[in-house]
Amino acid sequence: MLRGEAKVKLAGNLTTLHSEYSGVPKNWVHVVIHNYAPGNGFTAGEASATAVLTVLIRTGRSADYKRGLLKRLWELFHEATGAPDDQIVIGIREVPANQAMEMARIMPDIADPRYLEGRPPSGLT
Repeated sequence: MLRGEAKVKLAGNLTTLHSEYSGVPKNWVHVVIHNYAPGNGFTAGEASATAVLTVLIRTGRSADYKRGLLKRLWELFHEATGAPDDQIVIGIREVPANQAMEMARIMPDIADPRYLEGRPPSGLT
């Protein structure tokens, strides 16, 4: 279970990684850390300190991009949690841009020039 400064460090590292890897401003990256009580995580049917990271991104990224992101996330998450490889699970979930909002705006498609220039999605409805 991550606590205090470890959470802050992981959130900062995840934010930097995603911002640099995807080219989005850091304020487009949101990290929520959920701790669960011992006895609520299981691996192979046995209680364990399973560490799970779910990443929500907009659709449109290549398979190579997602594989690269997963590998980098694994390194960060493994270092932060210290969990053994068989107790770490990382998954990417994709959502169409027109089904996501940030900063009170519908998110732009990743091919939108405003997104590629790293500008906030202003002007979108």
